[in-house]
Amino acid sequence: MATAPSILVIDDEQGILEPSASCSRTRASTSPFAQGGKAGLEQLKGSAPDIVLTDLKMPGVTGIEILSAVRAQDPETPVI
Repeated sequence: MATAPSILVIDDEQGILEPSASCSRTRASTSPFAQGGKAGLEQLKGSAPDIVLTDLKMPGVTGIEILSAVRAQDPETPVI
């Protein structure tokens, strides 16, 4: 059986993260979550997600900065 993809979800709004967490539990994927861009960068340091789903406009660290960090780590990782 194939392993579930690792999807890193980054958003500064808790209201966005909660439904994402609920959805990932029902699909049995391994999905770490980070509230805010700074937490997202920290999460990236310790993992290599299959896909990154990020908010664009966040205080401090933006989605564009997240995109740059993901590309530096692995240019093939999709970022949405």
